[in-house]
Amino acid sequence: MVSTRIHAPRREEPLVVAYGLGVDLTAMLVEFARRKIRPDLILFADTGGEKPETYQYLDVIQPYLRDVGFPPVIVVRYQPKWAVYDTLEDQCLHTGTLPSLAYGGKSCSIKYKRHPQDKYVSTWEPAQRCWAAGGKVLKAIGFDAGPADMRRHRYVEDDRFRYWYPLVDWGHDRPRCQQIIEQAGLPVPMKSACFYCPASKKPEIVWLQEHHPDLLERALQIERNAQEGLLTIKGLGRSYSWEGFLKRRDEFPLLDGCSG
Repeated sequence: MVSTRIHAPRREEPLVVAYGLGVDLTAMLVEFARRKIRPDLILFADTGGEKPETYQYLDVIQPYLRDVGFPPVIVVRYQPKWAVYDTLEDQCLHTGTLPSLAYGGKSCSIKYKRHPQDKYVSTWEPAQRCWAAGGKVLKAIGFDAGPADMRRHRYVEDDRFRYWYPLVDWGHDRPRCQQIIEQAGLPVPMKSACFYCPASKKPEIVWLQEHHPDLLERALQIERNAQEGLLTIKGLGRSYSWEGFLKRRDEFPLLDGCSG
């Protein structure tokens, strides 16, 4: 179901931002400030696997939020009831599997991002008051108006939340989001994603090798640890293994290392 066009939150609805410390959501917060839309709660769900540059952006965005009168980013994490792991990386190593995205699923994002945020909101007093009065909390999601995000499934509402996609409603694609951030005097953050994300493109794998070889080795360990159980996919790249790709790139340095 596609989102209806919501131009501003209803006065009685608490506004929650699911913030990922990436380009789209940073631009959304800047636009909120410009349009005088104040979020009531800003949450960042930490999977434990973001790149250092993403974590460092907290030191950039927190002062900005304070200066514009917004609440600070609150960091939430998955808290296991019975499991011996509390990060997606440790789950993969413990179970001998890859992140669910490698198999075409989305449970890693749901488990380590959506659920910790929803759990926090469920204990948040403004949300409890809203639900007790029969209302719904408005959650702002940072899909942009570019072709890739426009293909993503968008929910309108469920029992407790209404979902708002401001960048889509405003027609802001990713280049426009980058421009908005720069015009606010902020550095443009790098793409937010786990360092072992199966959605990584080959140039991003090469970047990780060049800038964070220690993180690359941890990603390769996840891949190696899962190899025995892989049947239809080859590794973190789904149709190829990261380790195999990097080995071929090292063996044939005169070829374009990010092709094939």
